[in-house]
Amino acid sequence: MNQRAISRACWVVMSVGLAACADDGDGAGAGGAGGGVGDVTYYQDVAPILNRSCAGCHQTGQIGGFSLDTYESAKASAGVLAANAESGVMPPFDAVETDECDPPGTWRDDPRLSDDEKETLRAWADAGAPEGDPNDATPAEPIPPPELDRVDLELTRDVPSTISGDVDLFHCVTLDPAFAEPTWVDGIHINVDNPLVAHHAITSIVKRADAPGADGEVTDCFGGTAGIMVHGWVPGGKPFDLPPGVGISIQPDEVLVVQMHYHPTGTSVEEDASSIQLRLAQTAPSWELFVQLRGNASNASEGLLPGPNDTAEPEFLVPANVEGHVEEMQYTVPEVGPEGLPLLFVGGHMHYVGRDFKVTLSGAEDECLLQIPEWDFNWQLFYQYDAPIEGLPRLRTGDTLRLRCTYDNSMGNPFLGKALDEQGLAAPVDVTLGEASLEEMCIVALGVLVPVP
Repeated sequence: MNQRAISRACWVVMSVGLAACADDGDGAGAGGAGGGVGDVTYYQDVAPILNRSCAGCHQTGQIGGFSLDTYESAKASAGVLAANAESGVMPPFDAVETDECDPPGTWRDDPRLSDDEKETLRAWADAGAPEGDPNDATPAEPIPPPELDRVDLELTRDVPSTISGDVDLFHCVTLDPAFAEPTWVDGIHINVDNPLVAHHAITSIVKRADAPGADGEVTDCFGGTAGIMVHGWVPGGKPFDLPPGVGISIQPDEVLVVQMHYHPTGTSVEEDASSIQLRLAQTAPSWELFVQLRGNASNASEGLLPGPNDTAEPEFLVPANVEGHVEEMQYTVPEVGPEGLPLLFVGGHMHYVGRDFKVTLSGAEDECLLQIPEWDFNWQLFYQYDAPIEGLPRLRTGDTLRLRCTYDNSMGNPFLGKALDEQGLAAPVDVTLGEASLEEMCIVALGVLVPVP
Protein backbone atom coordinates (compact mmCIF):
# COMPACT_ATOMS: atom_id res chain seq x y z
CA MET A 1 0.00 0.00 0.00
CA ASN A 2 1.23 3.49 -0.86
CA GLN A 3 1.38 5.22 2.54
CA ARG A 4 1.47 8.74 1.12
CA ALA A 5 -1.64 7.95 -0.92
CA ILE A 6 -3.68 8.25 2.25
CA SER A 7 -5.22 11.72 2.22
CA ARG A 8 -3.26 14.63 3.66
CA ALA A 9 -5.35 17.24 1.85
CA CYS A 10 -8.25 17.94 4.19
CA TRP A 11 -8.75 19.58 7.54
CA VAL A 12 -10.91 18.89 10.54
CA VAL A 13 -11.63 20.69 13.80
CA MET A 14 -11.30 18.38 16.77
CA SER A 15 -8.81 17.24 19.34
CA VAL A 16 -6.54 14.25 19.37
CA GLY A 17 -7.00 11.73 22.18
CA LEU A 18 -7.62 14.44 24.78
CA ALA A 19 -10.02 14.56 27.71
CA ALA A 20 -11.44 18.03 28.10
CA CYS A 21 -11.51 19.59 31.56
CA ALA A 22 -10.02 16.55 33.23
CA ASP A 23 -6.63 15.58 34.55
CA ASP A 24 -5.75 11.94 35.10
CA GLY A 25 -8.58 10.37 33.11
CA ASP A 26 -9.52 7.92 35.85
CA GLY A 27 -12.92 9.43 36.69
CA ALA A 28 -14.99 6.95 34.75
CA GLY A 29 -13.65 4.00 36.68
CA ALA A 30 -13.02 5.49 40.10
CA GLY A 31 -15.45 5.67 42.97
CA GLY A 32 -16.10 8.94 44.76
CA ALA A 33 -14.19 9.53 47.96
CA GLY A 34 -17.41 9.34 49.92
CA GLY A 35 -18.75 6.41 47.93
CA GLY A 36 -21.89 8.40 47.14
CA VAL A 37 -23.51 7.40 50.47
CA GLY A 38 -23.53 8.55 54.08
CA ASP A 39 -22.49 11.98 55.35
CA VAL A 40 -20.41 13.87 52.83
CA THR A 41 -18.40 17.06 53.24
CA TYR A 42 -16.36 19.27 50.98
CA TYR A 43 -12.91 18.53 52.40
CA GLN A 44 -13.34 14.83 52.88
CA ASP A 45 -15.40 13.85 49.83
CA VAL A 46 -16.08 16.58 47.26
CA ALA A 47 -12.76 18.40 46.90
CA PRO A 48 -10.91 15.30 45.63
CA ILE A 49 -13.51 14.87 42.86
CA LEU A 50 -13.40 18.53 41.83
CA ASN A 51 -9.60 18.69 41.93
CA ARG A 52 -9.29 15.61 39.78
CA SER A 53 -12.03 16.21 37.21
CA CYS A 54 -13.05 19.88 37.18
CA ALA A 55 -10.29 22.21 38.36
CA GLY A 56 -8.35 21.86 35.13
CA CYS A 57 -10.79 24.37 33.62
CA HIS A 58 -12.59 25.83 36.64
CA GLN A 59 -9.93 27.78 38.47
CA THR A 60 -8.83 31.39 38.54
CA GLY A 61 -7.43 32.52 35.20
CA GLN A 62 -8.90 29.59 33.24
CA ILE A 63 -11.61 29.63 30.59
CA GLY A 64 -14.15 27.72 32.71
CA GLY A 65 -15.88 30.96 33.70
CA PHE A 66 -15.84 30.34 37.46
CA SER A 67 -13.52 28.62 39.88
CA LEU A 68 -14.08 25.46 41.88
CA ASP A 69 -10.80 25.44 43.76
CA THR A 70 -12.09 26.71 47.13
CA TYR A 71 -14.89 25.64 49.43
CA GLU A 72 -16.70 28.97 49.03
CA SER A 73 -16.73 28.81 45.24
CA ALA A 74 -17.77 25.15 45.16
CA LYS A 75 -20.58 25.70 47.69
CA ALA A 76 -22.05 28.47 45.54
CA SER A 77 -22.30 26.03 42.64
CA ALA A 78 -23.23 22.85 44.54
CA GLY A 79 -26.62 22.35 42.91
CA VAL A 80 -25.32 23.10 39.42
CA LEU A 81 -22.39 20.73 39.94
CA ALA A 82 -24.67 17.87 40.91
CA ALA A 83 -27.12 18.48 38.07
CA ASN A 84 -24.41 18.82 35.38
CA ALA A 85 -22.65 15.68 36.60
CA GLU A 86 -25.90 13.69 36.60
CA SER A 87 -26.80 14.84 33.08
CA GLY A 88 -23.29 14.23 31.76
CA VAL A 89 -22.84 17.85 30.67
CA MET A 90 -19.68 18.01 32.76
CA PRO A 91 -16.96 16.95 32.45
CA PRO A 92 -17.53 17.33 28.70
CA PHE A 93 -17.17 14.03 26.85
CA ASP A 94 -19.70 13.42 24.13
CA ALA A 95 -18.87 9.87 22.92
CA VAL A 96 -21.54 8.22 25.01
CA GLU A 97 -22.99 4.74 24.76
CA THR A 98 -26.54 4.64 23.36
CA ASP A 99 -29.21 2.05 22.55
CA GLU A 100 -27.90 1.94 18.97
CA CYS A 101 -24.17 2.30 19.61
CA ASP A 102 -21.88 0.33 21.90
CA PRO A 103 -18.34 1.28 20.77
CA PRO A 104 -15.61 -1.38 20.88
CA GLY A 105 -13.75 -1.24 24.18
CA THR A 106 -13.26 1.85 26.30
CA TRP A 107 -11.89 5.33 25.58
CA ARG A 108 -8.49 6.56 26.66
CA ASP A 109 -8.60 9.52 29.07
CA ASP A 110 -12.36 9.23 29.59
CA PRO A 111 -13.08 11.96 32.17
CA ARG A 112 -16.66 11.01 33.03
CA LEU A 113 -17.55 10.63 36.67
CA SER A 114 -18.54 7.29 38.12
CA ASP A 115 -22.04 6.74 39.52
CA ASP A 116 -20.60 6.89 43.04
CA GLU A 117 -19.00 10.26 42.33
CA LYS A 118 -22.25 11.64 40.94
CA GLU A 119 -24.11 10.40 44.02
CA THR A 120 -21.52 12.05 46.25
CA LEU A 121 -22.02 15.44 44.58
CA ARG A 122 -25.81 15.09 44.79
CA ALA A 123 -25.76 14.08 48.46
CA TRP A 124 -23.46 17.01 49.25
CA ALA A 125 -25.71 19.52 47.46
CA ASP A 126 -28.89 18.13 49.07
CA ALA A 127 -27.27 18.34 52.53
CA GLY A 128 -26.57 22.05 52.08
CA ALA A 129 -22.94 21.66 50.99
CA PRO A 130 -21.33 21.07 54.42
CA GLU A 131 -17.71 22.12 54.70
CA GLY A 132 -16.18 19.51 56.98
CA ASP A 133 -12.88 19.87 58.79
CA PRO A 134 -10.03 21.27 56.66
CA ASN A 135 -7.55 19.70 59.07
CA ASP A 136 -8.97 16.28 58.25
CA ALA A 137 -9.09 16.73 54.48
CA THR A 138 -8.66 13.80 52.14
CA PRO A 139 -5.18 14.19 50.64
CA ALA A 140 -5.45 15.83 47.24
CA GLU A 141 -4.16 13.77 44.35
CA PRO A 142 -1.36 15.66 42.62
CA ILE A 143 -2.38 17.04 39.23
CA PRO A 144 0.54 16.57 36.84
CA PRO A 145 1.29 19.60 34.68
CA PRO A 146 0.06 19.28 31.08
CA GLU A 147 3.45 18.99 29.42
CA LEU A 148 5.54 16.55 27.43
CA ASP A 149 8.16 14.56 29.29
CA ARG A 150 10.73 15.99 26.86
CA VAL A 151 10.56 18.99 24.53
CA ASP A 152 13.01 18.84 21.62
CA LEU A 153 11.65 21.80 19.66
CA GLU A 154 9.32 24.67 20.54
CA LEU A 155 7.87 26.79 17.75
CA THR A 156 6.91 30.30 18.81
CA ARG A 157 5.59 33.51 17.30
CA ASP A 158 6.71 37.05 17.97
CA VAL A 159 3.37 38.82 17.44
CA PRO A 160 0.49 37.82 19.75
CA SER A 161 -3.19 37.70 18.88
CA THR A 162 -5.39 40.40 20.39
CA ILE A 163 -8.75 39.16 21.67
CA SER A 164 -11.57 41.54 22.56
CA GLY A 165 -15.29 42.07 22.05
CA ASP A 166 -17.88 39.32 22.45
CA VAL A 167 -17.62 37.29 19.21
CA ASP A 168 -15.42 34.20 19.00
CA LEU A 169 -12.27 34.56 16.91
CA PHE A 170 -10.40 31.99 14.81
CA HIS A 171 -6.74 32.79 14.09
CA CYS A 172 -4.38 30.58 12.07
CA VAL A 173 -0.68 30.78 12.93
CA THR A 174 1.96 29.40 10.55
CA LEU A 175 4.97 27.86 12.33
CA ASP A 176 7.87 26.48 10.32
CA PRO A 177 10.06 23.77 11.90
CA ALA A 178 12.43 24.07 8.89
CA PHE A 179 13.39 20.41 8.97
CA ALA A 180 16.19 19.61 6.52
CA GLU A 181 15.09 15.99 6.19
CA PRO A 182 12.00 13.89 6.93
CA THR A 183 11.51 13.91 10.70
CA TRP A 184 9.49 11.66 12.99
CA VAL A 185 7.48 13.23 15.81
CA ASP A 186 5.94 11.15 18.60
CA GLY A 187 4.73 13.88 20.97
CA ILE A 188 2.89 17.18 20.45
CA HIS A 189 1.65 19.76 22.92
CA ILE A 190 0.14 23.24 22.68
CA ASN A 191 1.80 25.43 25.30
CA VAL A 192 -1.10 27.79 26.00
CA ASP A 193 -0.11 31.37 26.78
CA ASN A 194 -3.48 32.77 27.90
CA PRO A 195 -5.90 30.07 29.12
CA LEU A 196 -8.48 32.72 29.97
CA VAL A 197 -9.41 33.12 26.28
CA ALA A 198 -7.91 30.06 24.53
CA HIS A 199 -10.90 27.81 23.78
CA HIS A 200 -9.20 25.19 21.64
CA ALA A 201 -6.28 24.81 19.24
CA ILE A 202 -5.95 22.64 16.15
CA THR A 203 -2.61 21.79 14.53
CA SER A 204 -2.33 20.69 10.89
CA ILE A 205 0.59 19.69 8.70
CA VAL A 206 0.49 21.81 5.54
CA LYS A 207 2.68 22.10 2.46
CA ARG A 208 4.75 25.26 2.84
CA ALA A 209 3.45 26.52 -0.50
CA ASP A 210 -0.16 26.14 0.74
CA ALA A 211 0.32 27.75 4.16
CA PRO A 212 -1.88 30.78 4.91
CA GLY A 213 1.14 32.91 5.85
CA ALA A 214 4.86 33.06 6.39
CA ASP A 215 6.55 31.70 9.51
CA GLY A 216 4.96 33.32 12.56
CA GLU A 217 2.25 35.12 10.56
CA VAL A 218 -1.34 35.23 11.87
CA THR A 219 -4.41 35.14 9.61
CA ASP A 220 -8.16 34.97 10.26
CA CYS A 221 -9.73 31.54 9.62
CA PHE A 222 -12.90 29.69 10.62
CA GLY A 223 -12.97 26.47 8.66
CA GLY A 224 -9.29 25.64 8.69
CA THR A 225 -6.48 25.30 6.19
CA ALA A 226 -5.19 22.96 3.55
CA GLY A 227 -3.30 19.95 4.91
CA ILE A 228 -4.30 17.43 7.52
CA MET A 229 -4.97 17.87 11.22
CA VAL A 230 -2.59 15.95 13.50
CA HIS A 231 -3.18 17.38 16.99
CA GLY A 232 -5.58 19.41 19.05
CA TRP A 233 -5.79 21.02 22.46
CA VAL A 234 -8.82 21.77 24.58
CA PRO A 235 -8.94 23.23 28.12
CA GLY A 236 -7.70 20.67 30.59
CA GLY A 237 -6.30 18.56 27.77
CA LYS A 238 -3.15 16.53 27.88
CA PRO A 239 -0.21 16.39 25.49
CA PHE A 240 -0.59 13.98 22.59
CA ASP A 241 1.73 11.10 23.47
CA LEU A 242 1.68 8.60 20.66
CA PRO A 243 1.83 4.93 21.64
CA PRO A 244 5.29 3.32 21.56
CA GLY A 245 6.36 2.55 18.02
CA VAL A 246 4.01 5.10 16.41
CA GLY A 247 5.13 8.35 14.78
CA ILE A 248 4.00 11.27 12.61
CA SER A 249 6.20 12.17 9.63
CA ILE A 250 6.93 15.84 8.84
CA GLN A 251 8.61 16.46 5.49
CA PRO A 252 11.13 19.25 4.68
CA ASP A 253 8.53 21.05 2.52
CA GLU A 254 5.88 21.02 5.28
CA VAL A 255 5.02 23.48 8.04
CA LEU A 256 2.63 23.44 10.99
CA VAL A 257 -0.47 25.63 11.02
CA VAL A 258 -2.17 26.12 14.39
CA GLN A 259 -5.77 27.30 14.38
CA MET A 260 -6.52 29.05 17.66
CA HIS A 261 -10.16 29.42 18.67
CA TYR A 262 -10.48 32.34 21.09
CA HIS A 263 -13.47 33.04 23.32
CA PRO A 264 -13.31 36.72 24.45
CA THR A 265 -14.12 37.59 28.03
CA GLY A 266 -16.49 40.35 26.85
CA THR A 267 -15.01 42.77 29.37
CA SER A 268 -11.27 42.90 28.76
CA VAL A 269 -8.70 43.08 25.98
CA GLU A 270 -6.44 40.04 26.11
CA GLU A 271 -3.37 38.84 24.22
CA ASP A 272 -2.22 35.29 23.45
CA ALA A 273 0.99 33.95 21.93
CA SER A 274 0.59 30.20 22.47
CA SER A 275 3.38 28.02 21.10
CA ILE A 276 3.66 24.40 20.00
CA GLN A 277 6.09 21.89 21.48
CA LEU A 278 7.39 18.79 19.68
CA ARG A 279 9.09 15.64 20.89
CA LEU A 280 11.15 14.01 18.17
CA ALA A 281 11.24 10.23 17.94
CA GLN A 282 14.62 8.82 18.99
CA THR A 283 14.17 5.68 16.86
CA ALA A 284 12.29 5.05 13.64
CA PRO A 285 8.72 3.92 14.42
CA SER A 286 7.08 0.72 13.24
CA TRP A 287 3.77 2.47 12.50
CA GLU A 288 2.97 5.79 10.86
CA LEU A 289 -0.16 7.65 11.94
CA PHE A 290 -2.34 9.05 9.18
CA VAL A 291 -5.60 10.89 9.70
CA GLN A 292 -7.90 9.60 6.98
CA LEU A 293 -11.01 11.70 6.32
CA ARG A 294 -14.24 10.53 4.74
CA GLY A 295 -17.40 12.54 4.25
CA ASN A 296 -18.45 15.84 2.81
CA ALA A 297 -15.43 18.14 2.93
CA SER A 298 -15.06 19.44 -0.62
CA ASN A 299 -17.09 17.02 -2.76
CA ALA A 300 -20.75 17.07 -1.76
CA SER A 301 -21.72 14.01 -3.78
CA GLU A 302 -18.89 11.53 -3.04
CA GLY A 303 -20.41 8.59 -1.20
CA LEU A 304 -23.65 10.49 -0.53
CA LEU A 305 -26.73 8.30 -0.22
CA PRO A 306 -30.26 9.35 -1.28
CA GLY A 307 -31.83 11.70 1.27
CA PRO A 308 -35.30 12.86 2.31
CA ASN A 309 -35.43 16.04 0.21
CA ASP A 310 -33.49 15.01 -2.91
CA THR A 311 -34.98 15.80 -6.30
CA ALA A 312 -33.06 13.66 -8.81
CA GLU A 313 -29.52 12.90 -7.69
CA PRO A 314 -28.47 12.77 -4.01
CA GLU A 315 -28.01 16.31 -2.73
CA PHE A 316 -26.34 17.63 0.44
CA LEU A 317 -28.93 20.19 1.55
CA VAL A 318 -30.38 20.93 5.00
CA PRO A 319 -33.59 22.91 4.46
CA ALA A 320 -34.46 25.89 6.64
CA ASN A 321 -36.78 25.29 9.62
CA VAL A 322 -36.39 21.50 9.51
CA GLU A 323 -35.52 19.38 12.56
CA GLY A 324 -34.06 15.88 12.38
CA HIS A 325 -32.77 16.15 8.82
CA VAL A 326 -30.44 13.21 8.01
CA GLU A 327 -27.60 12.99 5.51
CA GLU A 328 -25.79 9.66 5.10
CA MET A 329 -22.61 8.61 3.30
CA GLN A 330 -21.12 5.21 2.57
CA TYR A 331 -17.61 4.12 1.57
CA THR A 332 -15.87 0.85 0.86
CA VAL A 333 -12.46 0.27 2.46
CA PRO A 334 -9.91 -0.29 -0.36
CA GLU A 335 -7.17 -2.93 -0.42
CA VAL A 336 -5.28 -2.59 2.86
CA GLY A 337 -3.51 -5.92 3.13
CA PRO A 338 -4.59 -9.23 4.67
CA GLU A 339 -4.35 -8.04 8.28
CA GLY A 340 -6.15 -4.73 7.82
CA LEU A 341 -5.07 -1.46 9.44
CA PRO A 342 -5.43 -0.66 13.17
CA LEU A 343 -7.67 2.28 14.04
CA LEU A 344 -6.17 4.35 16.87
CA PHE A 345 -8.93 6.93 17.17
CA VAL A 346 -12.08 8.24 15.55
CA GLY A 347 -13.80 11.62 15.53
CA GLY A 348 -16.59 13.51 13.85
CA HIS A 349 -16.99 16.98 12.44
CA MET A 350 -20.06 19.12 11.84
CA HIS A 351 -20.83 22.80 12.41
CA TYR A 352 -23.57 24.59 14.36
CA VAL A 353 -26.57 22.93 12.66
CA GLY A 354 -25.35 19.41 13.54
CA ARG A 355 -27.14 17.56 16.35
CA ASP A 356 -26.22 13.83 16.12
CA PHE A 357 -23.18 12.09 14.60
CA LYS A 358 -22.77 8.34 14.12
CA VAL A 359 -20.27 6.15 12.22
CA THR A 360 -20.42 2.39 11.79
CA LEU A 361 -18.15 -0.21 10.20
CA SER A 362 -19.63 -3.32 8.61
CA GLY A 363 -17.58 -6.38 7.67
CA ALA A 364 -17.40 -9.84 9.19
CA GLU A 365 -19.03 -8.15 12.19
CA ASP A 366 -20.89 -4.85 12.46
CA GLU A 367 -19.36 -2.28 14.81
CA CYS A 368 -20.55 1.16 15.84
CA LEU A 369 -17.27 3.03 16.05
CA LEU A 370 -18.67 6.24 17.55
CA GLN A 371 -21.88 8.10 18.28
CA ILE A 372 -22.23 11.66 19.56
CA PRO A 373 -25.97 12.02 20.21
CA GLU A 374 -25.70 15.58 21.58
CA TRP A 375 -23.38 17.29 19.13
CA ASP A 376 -21.54 20.37 20.43
CA PHE A 377 -19.26 22.24 18.05
CA ASN A 378 -17.33 23.60 21.04
CA TRP A 379 -16.17 20.18 22.26
CA GLN A 380 -14.78 18.25 19.33
CA LEU A 381 -12.38 15.45 20.15
CA PHE A 382 -10.55 12.59 18.60
CA TYR A 383 -11.73 9.67 20.72
CA GLN A 384 -8.83 7.25 21.22
CA TYR A 385 -9.44 3.58 21.92
CA ASP A 386 -7.83 2.41 25.15
CA ALA A 387 -6.15 -0.75 23.87
CA PRO A 388 -2.76 -1.96 22.68
CA ILE A 389 -2.21 -1.87 18.92
CA GLU A 390 -3.03 -5.56 18.55
CA GLY A 391 -6.36 -4.97 20.32
CA LEU A 392 -7.52 -1.98 18.26
CA PRO A 393 -10.43 -2.12 15.80
CA ARG A 394 -9.24 -2.67 12.22
CA LEU A 395 -10.23 -1.42 8.81
CA ARG A 396 -10.26 -4.41 6.48
CA THR A 397 -10.46 -4.65 2.72
CA GLY A 398 -14.06 -4.48 1.53
CA ASP A 399 -15.52 -3.28 4.84
CA THR A 400 -18.29 -0.68 4.58
CA LEU A 401 -17.93 2.60 6.45
CA ARG A 402 -21.23 4.44 6.94
CA LEU A 403 -21.71 7.97 8.28
CA ARG A 404 -24.98 9.40 9.57
CA CYS A 405 -25.23 13.10 10.35
CA THR A 406 -28.45 14.53 11.77
CA TYR A 407 -29.15 18.27 11.67
CA ASP A 408 -31.53 20.73 13.32
CA ASN A 409 -31.93 23.82 11.13
CA SER A 410 -34.63 25.38 13.29
CA MET A 411 -34.76 28.07 15.95
CA GLY A 412 -35.03 25.29 18.49
CA ASN A 413 -31.30 24.68 18.00
CA PRO A 414 -29.50 27.07 20.41
CA PHE A 415 -26.18 26.74 18.55
CA LEU A 416 -27.84 27.82 15.31
CA GLY A 417 -29.46 30.78 17.04
CA LYS A 418 -26.07 32.06 18.15
CA ALA A 419 -24.62 31.66 14.65
CA LEU A 420 -27.59 33.51 13.13
CA ASP A 421 -27.17 36.36 15.60
CA GLU A 422 -23.51 36.74 14.67
CA GLN A 423 -24.50 36.95 10.99
CA GLY A 424 -27.31 39.44 11.64
CA LEU A 425 -30.00 36.99 10.54
CA ALA A 426 -33.37 36.55 12.20
CA ALA A 427 -34.39 33.18 10.72
CA PRO A 428 -32.77 29.98 9.44
CA VAL A 429 -31.67 29.67 5.81
CA ASP A 430 -31.08 26.64 3.62
CA VAL A 431 -27.71 25.11 4.54
CA THR A 432 -25.36 23.57 1.98
CA LEU A 433 -21.79 22.27 2.02
CA GLY A 434 -19.06 24.72 3.03
CA GLU A 435 -16.63 25.97 5.66
CA ALA A 436 -18.62 28.99 6.91
CA SER A 437 -20.46 28.92 10.22
CA LEU A 438 -23.86 28.75 8.44
CA GLU A 439 -22.73 26.01 6.09
CA GLU A 440 -22.31 22.38 7.05
CA MET A 441 -20.15 19.30 6.78
CA CYS A 442 -20.39 15.64 7.71
CA ILE A 443 -16.91 14.18 8.21
CA VAL A 444 -15.40 11.22 10.02
CA ALA A 445 -11.71 11.34 10.90
CA LEU A 446 -9.95 8.01 11.32
CA GLY A 447 -6.57 7.73 13.01
CA VAL A 448 -5.16 4.92 10.86
CA LEU A 449 -1.88 3.15 11.65
CA VAL A 450 0.11 2.12 8.57
CA PRO A 451 3.18 -0.17 8.82
CA VAL A 452 6.46 1.60 8.11
CA PRO A 453 8.40 -0.34 5.43
